[in-house]
Amino acid sequence: MKITLSIIYACFFTAMACGLFVAYKYADGLVESNYYDNSTHYFQTKALEEKLGIALSQPDSLKLGSNAIQIRATSHGQPLETGDLSLFIGNLSNTRYDSTMTMRQLAPGIYQTTATIPFKGVWFARIDLKQQQQLITTKKWFFNVR
Repeated sequence: MKITLSIIYACFFTAMACGLFVAYKYADGLVESNYYDNSTHYFQTKALEEKLGIALSQPDSLKLGSNAIQIRATSHGQPLETGDLSLFIGNLSNTRYDSTMTMRQLAPGIYQTTATIPFKGVWFARIDLKQQQQLITTKKWFFNVR
């Protein structure tokens, strides 16, 4: 019985040591270094968004080639007439094709821009709304382009 427990303990500690070694050697940097400052800014932005009643519609699905992307922005249910919207489009596997475009206002509360998707894959879209150079809200979506 002692020999069996000794073998089990040895296997357990060997597995733990291997797990710690692999975790240390292949750390992927998912931990945010200044998470407290970032979370404080995030919660301040969300509080301002709720106070202003800001809502941004999700873009339609993205496809290969040129995409005309329209966003509807409202404040307390009314079209948002003042604000600077920008659209960031990026691919998760290749940052070379990341781009940020300024959206132009077509009508009160309706903003549009054009983005080009050069290849298939998972693409990330983020809309940033600023008023007087202050970030009011940001919305993020993932699209699987086929």
